[in-house]
Amino acid sequence: MPKIVEIPKIDPKVKEVLILLGAGTFLVGSIIFPGLPLAAKPLIDAKRESELQKRQKEWEKFNLWRLRQVIKRMQQAKLVEIKEENGNPLIKITEKGKRKLLRYKIEEMELDESKWDGKWRLVIYDIVKSKKANSELFRISIKKLNLLKLQKSVYLTPFKCEDEIEYLRQLFAIGNEVQILTVGSLENETAYRKYFGI
Repeated sequence: MPKIVEIPKIDPKVKEVLILLGAGTFLVGSIIFPGLPLAAKPLIDAKRESELQKRQKEWEKFNLWRLRQVIKRMQQAKLVEIKEENGNPLIKITEKGKRKLLRYKIEEMELDESKWDGKWRLVIYDIVKSKKANSELFRISIKKLNLLKLQKSVYLTPFKCEDEIEYLRQLFAIGNEVQILTVGSLENETAYRKYFGI
C-alpha cells in the first residue's frame, strides 16, 4: 500500500488572509472559533452550499491554529469582522481591511511598459493641506510607478496608468484633487522618449 505523503500546512500571513477575503473567498467563523453560536440554519440552495464548501477549501492549506491567531489579531485591529449570512457566521473583510488590501496592491502595482500607444499621460494633483500625509503617500506611490517629475505635483508617463491612478485616488481619498491629461505630443518629446526607452 503506497504511503500517503502529508503536505505540510502553511503559516498564514495577514496579507494572504486579506487577499482571500478581498476576493470573496468565504471563511466560516465556526471553524476559527468553535464555540461561536450558530443560528438556526435556513434552507440554502444546493448551488450556494456547493460554492460555500468549494471556497472553504482555499483555507485548508493553512495551519488552523496559526490561522486562528492571525484572525484574532486582525479582528482586534478591525481588519475583519464576523457577520452572519444564511445562518453561517462568516469572517468578512471590513472597510479598514479593504484599505490595507489596497496598500498591498500598490506594492505589486506596475505599469505595462511593453507597448506605447503614442500618447502621453500627465498626472496633475493639488491636494489640500489638511491631507498632507495623503499627498506625500500619493507622491511616493506614483514615483514607484516610474512616473517622471516635470514640476511640483506634475508627473509624466507614456504608458497607460488610468486604472492604477484610480486605485490611488480611492486609497488616499483624493478623487477630485488628481487629474490625468492625455496628450498627443510634448515639447522636448525626443528627450522624454529617450528617458522612457520608447
